[in-house]
Amino acid sequence: MTEDPLVGEWSKEDRDPCSSSYPDELELHAGGRYTGRMRPGAAEHPRWDVGTYERVERGMLAISTFTDEVVRYAFTLDDDRLTFSDEQGCTFAYRRRLRD
Repeated sequence: MTEDPLVGEWSKEDRDPCSSSYPDELELHAGGRYTGRMRPGAAEHPRWDVGTYERVERGMLAISTFTDEVVRYAFTLDDDRLTFSDEQGCTFAYRRRLRD
């Protein structure tokens, strides 16, 4: 079985105001679990804090939010850049963090 290419640690690249509620740091775990964190001192709680994710169809992930609602997001993975688009049209990207 090959490892899911989404699994890993990701840092948000975008600082667009529409993406401010999404976590600055995102860790996607094998088995469909995730952890999201804001930078220290951030005023907002991340929309994605801890929960589950799954591929529901090509180019779509279903991710549980901090309210436990499961929302579908369009995504693309291009090398070490993971880009999401939400239902409101906000597009934001994460860069894979390399382990030391």
